[in-house]
Amino acid sequence: MKRIALLAAFLAAPVAASAAQPAPSPERQIDALLAPWNRPGAPGVVVGVIRDGKVVLTKRYGMADIERGVPMSPSAEFFIGSMSKQFTAFAIHLLAKDGKLSLDDDVHMYLPDVPDFGRKITIRHLMHHTSGLRDYFDLMAMAGLRPGDVIEEDKALATIRRQRTLNFEPGQGWDYSNTGYVLLARIVERVAGKPFPEFARERIFVPLGMTHTLFQQDYRTLVPGRVLSYVPADTGGYRLAPVNISMAGDGGVLTTLGDLALWDRNFYDGRVGGMDVIRQMQATGVLNDGKPIEYASGLFVHAYRGLRLVEHGGTAGGYGNQLWRFPDQHLSVMVFANTSDIDTDLTVRRIADMVLDRVPGAAPASPSAPATTFKEIRLDPARLDALVGFYATSPQSGITFTKENGRLMALGMGFPKMPAFPYSERDFFARMTASRFSFDPPGPDGIVAGGVLHWGEQDIPATRTTRPMPSAAELKRVEGDFYSDELHVLYSIAGKDGDLVLTYPGGTVTLGFNGERDYETGFGTLKYQCSAEGCSGFTVSTERARNVQFRRVALASASR
Repeated sequence: MKRIALLAAFLAAPVAASAAQPAPSPERQIDALLAPWNRPGAPGVVVGVIRDGKVVLTKRYGMADIERGVPMSPSAEFFIGSMSKQFTAFAIHLLAKDGKLSLDDDVHMYLPDVPDFGRKITIRHLMHHTSGLRDYFDLMAMAGLRPGDVIEEDKALATIRRQRTLNFEPGQGWDYSNTGYVLLARIVERVAGKPFPEFARERIFVPLGMTHTLFQQDYRTLVPGRVLSYVPADTGGYRLAPVNISMAGDGGVLTTLGDLALWDRNFYDGRVGGMDVIRQMQATGVLNDGKPIEYASGLFVHAYRGLRLVEHGGTAGGYGNQLWRFPDQHLSVMVFANTSDIDTDLTVRRIADMVLDRVPGAAPASPSAPATTFKEIRLDPARLDALVGFYATSPQSGITFTKENGRLMALGMGFPKMPAFPYSERDFFARMTASRFSFDPPGPDGIVAGGVLHWGEQDIPATRTTRPMPSAAELKRVEGDFYSDELHVLYSIAGKDGDLVLTYPGGTVTLGFNGERDYETGFGTLKYQCSAEGCSGFTVSTERARNVQFRRVALASASR
């Protein structure tokens, strides 16, 4: 009865609509938003709204386990990915409160095997993502990590130890880096003298009553009530997408909506850690030049609709999770999904808007396009012939459409080929990338001149043109074998059918050519270093791991 009264009071908050035509309740709006997932045979989502420390609304849609027919439940266990970082940061703050460490300590005091880059890297740098350390996920992808491979702590730490340069000097910039939080968990272990998951259980989860929460350090651990992870299958429906990660710190937490509500409440009463630690958790970082950043301790802190917002999300496999907290309003929104084709960033924002429309002082919401789901239609394969070709989306990139076995296939420069599914005669969607492509109507000559790539919230014009190809002389100049000491990996690059093909432990990739000796690999940009004498090597860069050096090597021929 108490919960019903809280929900009634929550839904009766002031609204902008007239008394004659009241706006639908948030509960009904959420039902409408997530209606596509309210069906058997499909994965789904759990939603929670917290007001004044009480869960006032929970909704569930779809299946937690499709094979066994287990419906989604508010008590289901989700792998929350990077949302785990706030627990790692909290553990560090608890040790600082105990006087066991200082946030301005050099990490080498606790982890002497971290490479010496000639610059002091502090615990605070790790926590705020200002260390300049390259992200180990991106590094392992460069080294050949494939979907389904197990990510083990020893391998990740070995990759980190091999690095010789940083993305930038510590404190000079901000780059989200999972590496920093892996090292923070190792620091907790060294200082506390016990495994990191054990410390988190004893000092955080048990005191807060979070009995269904743990840091999973071995992906084979059995977790009762675990929600399974799914991604769309190219042939329709879904396929299992297990998260084979055996490490904790940057991720690794499994938890429930109810347990996260207990964690959320701790930010108001400081039951564990005290309010001073809670304030430190939400204090954002500052760069060397005094410029503030929006990242605190495993939390982003910024404004939304004129209100202070503290939030963090997490993705892994098909899992997507968000926790948004409006601390001044004592209001939080949580979204947990177990399929990659639910945009949890967009979903939590729209649910927050539904709730904030009833909160005095919130600025009006920005208009947003309605949520849309796409359903494949039957299309005469003969209609696809006019669409085949290369469509440039920029001087450096584009998409090649081919027709194979009566289906349109799309190949982005440096990306794997994937089917494009029609939902109208000229509009196609991809199941794996949440992207769409709309072709222009054919001209009087029957030629389609271009189209628009819809990527996230961007609409990118595309022009049909001749695909750039390296010359025979260019191919000969850049072919060869190249080795990276930092990754301990060999890339073999050779020309094939006019293209440049990379073979490495991750497989074989046709490189996208932009006409300027830069190539797109699908996991980063490859930039050659050449002189009149030839090309001695190249660097590979991603957003979070820049300028990893490869040098040309001569492999000895096998003896007969």
